[in-house]
Amino acid sequence: MDKNNFSRIRIKDIARLAGVSAGTVDRVLHNRGEVSEKTRNKILSIIRKSDYHPDILASTLAARKPCRIAALIPRATDDSPFWKYPLAGIEEGLREIMYFGVSLERYYFDYSDRESFLQSAAGMINEKPQGIIMAPVFTEEASLLLKDFNRKGIPVVLINANICSGSCIAFVGQDSLQSGMVAARLMHYGLGDDADLLIINFTRERGNQGHIQKREEGFRKYYRENSKNNNSLLQQINIAEVGISREEKILEQVILSSRPGLRGIFVTNSRVFRVAGILEKNRINDIILIGYDLLQNNKDFLRKGTIDFLISQKPREQGYKSIMTLYHHLVLRKQVERSHYLPIDIITKENLEHYTFT
Repeated sequence: MDKNNFSRIRIKDIARLAGVSAGTVDRVLHNRGEVSEKTRNKILSIIRKSDYHPDILASTLAARKPCRIAALIPRATDDSPFWKYPLAGIEEGLREIMYFGVSLERYYFDYSDRESFLQSAAGMINEKPQGIIMAPVFTEEASLLLKDFNRKGIPVVLINANICSGSCIAFVGQDSLQSGMVAARLMHYGLGDDADLLIINFTRERGNQGHIQKREEGFRKYYRENSKNNNSLLQQINIAEVGISREEKILEQVILSSRPGLRGIFVTNSRVFRVAGILEKNRINDIILIGYDLLQNNKDFLRKGTIDFLISQKPREQGYKSIMTLYHHLVLRKQVERSHYLPIDIITKENLEHYTFT
């Protein structure tokens, strides 16, 4: 067995190779509990062949000091299911590190309700977590919270939107400005300079959700710098949380009133399926539509060609990397990277089936 293949081997890898649970490997490593001689020998053989060195992990396990992490994230809904994926990634990471005394408390808030965010944050603070994963949807309030956490010495990892500015230990997510520029390049490549375009933000308050604003900024920046004749007309609309039926009426009115000149629509978040439904309902097939994320509705419209491009934010990976970053910082006492920028993947109906995870 080539030891080079095991340079990053973990307890869960040893468990998988041995066909046992991570807890069984833990018991063998520390000579605790009942394990059959056959299983013990098999695990020890894999450890020897892989040149596994459990010194840091063993001392952590032996100490068994509890490490309480809190996650402050929006609650997933039928209309906005995106947030179940970062949570799934956090849960995946937790399953790997719970043996080291790591626990997780979840604090949910309404994505469109500032007061809900503040109430959940207050409840979280009262429990005095040792580390925090936070989606800073409400930028101003989140910035104040970060300063408070920094004063209290509580490490914070931000996901999805980067408002760190020195008050958090790490950010995990995309570069939102570059993401918007990628969307603009796709649009410009397909339509050229002379096209009316519409940017749609599903957000209650303009400027509050920083990552949404950055995507729009990146989109406009690309067109300013690359549209030779500057003849493209960029309109922008914010769709507030006023109920799905009213929102759809507003969207439909805006899109139909912009016809026939409207040639491209950029939706700055995962609710692009809402726009796709209106285009399909009105049998509009000459508009390039670009949005975010591999939600099931989005994938369905991408397959049909109503959505032309999706940009993946890798939300599950965001969640996984966020909790593992806190684990390395709090438990293993390792220095962590300040920015974990994830790739900006462009997905079309031709390569969709190769993306099995959101």
